[in-house]
Amino acid sequence: MAHKERNSSLKSFTRYEQEILKLVANGYMDGQIADELSMSERTVKEIQVNLMRKWDVHTMSSAIDYALGNRLITIYEILESRFLKRKVEFN
Repeated sequence: MAHKERNSSLKSFTRYEQEILKLVANGYMDGQIADELSMSERTVKEIQVNLMRKWDVHTMSSAIDYALGNRLITIYEILESRFLKRKVEFN
């Protein structure tokens, strides 16, 4: 991927893409993600496919690696989202 295209894809990382990546990293399945984000499972899958296409990766695991490697998300954000979810469940 050309440098200019790559920078463009980094800038266009949406809030939903970020949330879905964090949830996938925490072991959520598509249906659980859909429930968590109040969207259809089909929409979740479309966002995942578009993200993988944009970053030229073939799995969500590779997308997570890409996002971590390019500092789009941090391991702390992933762990924080897991902690916040569990905190809500215990209250």
